[in-house]
Parts: sequence; C-alpha cells; structure tokens
Amino acid sequence: MHNVRLFYVLLLVVMLFTPVPKSMAESLSDRAQTLIALLQKKYENTTDITADFRQETFAAGSSEGLKAEGRVYFSRPHRMRWEYSTPEPQLIVTSGQEVYVYEKEANQVMILPRNQLLSTEISKAFFFGKGDIKRYFKVENPQKDQPEARWMLKLIPRDTVPEVCAIWIVLDPDTHLIREMWLEDLLGGKTHLVFSNAKVNKGLSDDLFQFAPPQGAEIYRADGSED
Repeated sequence: MHNVRLFYVLLLVVMLFTPVPKSMAESLSDRAQTLIALLQKKYENTTDITADFRQETFAAGSSEGLKAEGRVYFSRPHRMRWEYSTPEPQLIVTSGQEVYVYEKEANQVMILPRNQLLSTEISKAFFFGKGDIKRYFKVENPQKDQPEARWMLKLIPRDTVPEVCAIWIVLDPDTHLIREMWLEDLLGGKTHLVFSNAKVNKGLSDDLFQFAPPQGAEIYRADGSED
C-alpha cells in the first residue's frame, strides 16, 4: 500500500487552500511573492477541486519509477478521494476520523486513524486549514536554469520531518492552479505528481467522500486487528 505515503503529499496540496498571510511576503524574492499572491488569489475562493493525475514514485537512488494514474477530488477543509486506475485499482478516501485504503483486486480494506497520519504539527496545521507556509517552510525560487523556474516554488521544512525534506510546486501559467509537484523524503525517495483537466467549485457530492467496505472484503486496521 505504497500510495498511503502519498497522503502526506495530499496534505501539502490542501495547505494551498488556506489564504496566505501578507506577513509571509517578508524576505521573499519579488518572483516568489508574485507566485504566492497568485496562489492565494486562486485558492482562497476555492471550495473543491477535481483533477486527473499521473504519479511516479522513485525509490532512493533509482532512475526508474513506479507509475500510476487516476483521478483525485479535494473538498475543504479535509475531505479527499484518490481513485487509482493503473497499475491496479485502488481507492483512498477520508472525510472523518478514519482513512480507508481499498485494494479492489485483493478485495481488502485497510483502515487507518487519521491522527496516525497527522503525526506532526506541520501536517495537522495544514490538514485543518490553519497552515502558515512561512512558519513551517522556507520558501525559495529554484535556480533560474531549472525548467519552468519562473513558475516554480521550493518549500523546505524548517523542522526535520521524515516524510519530506523538500517540495517543488509548479503553477500553471494560465490557470494558476498547481500543475506539478515533486516531493523528496529524507531517505532520498521521490514522488512526482502531474495534475491535468482540473475543475474547481463544482459542488462535489458528499457521497464521494463516504466509504462502505464491499461485501466480503477483508478489513484490516492499523493496530493489527481484523473486522
């Protein structure tokens, strides 16, 4: 269930639904301030987002990644649904106190307490829509020789957390939505996400964020118990 790790990336996407305080512009480059302002303007009035995604996950030191794709749904403040279509059907859903990970081919459901995934102050703050990017991250513009550097921000956690040591966010020049993300963890593993066909404020149904295990599914809980 390697995609559960992606949940942390998800939390960092959600943080950009939070209006960015003016104070965070202090000490940033002019270009970084411009990108932050564009993000704020786009996301502060966004209640939900739907998008297709492509994902590639690289183990430390590997040049070949594990590829996946599907569709993702976000709804403020903390409802999320990832539908993986390849390489095999998988569903990750959260709306309340639990996270459900459903492996269709194996007909198995893993249930994790949301608090288990929100193990750091940084993730808790962003998940509940109270994040101040500057408080938790150093915000930088990547070097100019990097591709799409003009539309990219680099976020470096101020405190050490195992899930991430750096995040790169690329904005779409036309829509100012997040088009691409790179995440690198402390062990050198990387996750690359590309979003496309994004739609905003479509009034997503509450039913999207509800999950009932299919009949006959094996159900496992993070504490090792079975239902």
